[in-house]
Amino acid sequence: MARPKGENTLRKHFKLTEKTANLLAERSKAENMNESEYIRYLLLNQSEHPRSRELELEVMRLRNEINKIGVNVNQIVKGCNSHLYKEEDKGQLKKYLEEIVRLQKMISDSLFSDLI
Repeated sequence: MARPKGENTLRKHFKLTEKTANLLAERSKAENMNESEYIRYLLLNQSEHPRSRELELEVMRLRNEINKIGVNVNQIVKGCNSHLYKEEDKGQLKKYLEEIVRLQKMISDSLFSDLI
């Protein structure tokens, strides 16, 4: 990723802790870049939205929660097919599932509206 001489004309000076400096050195070495190249690479390849990492983590948490809910629903359906539940229990389950879908849509809409 080396650039022609003279293209990088500005210098920036900043301070790092020893731990952060070691981390920068390790990661740049792992990518076969010098530290300046690695920093430029990170800056140029980052998404436009600084909150994208936060959003990504939240989506992962939501995905895990939805997966857990799906496991529970599968267990309930198995019990329902085994005739362990009354009709009123099935109706209540349907209401809970509708509420889950509503909340899921509300969360999704609020998360992605921040990006627009």
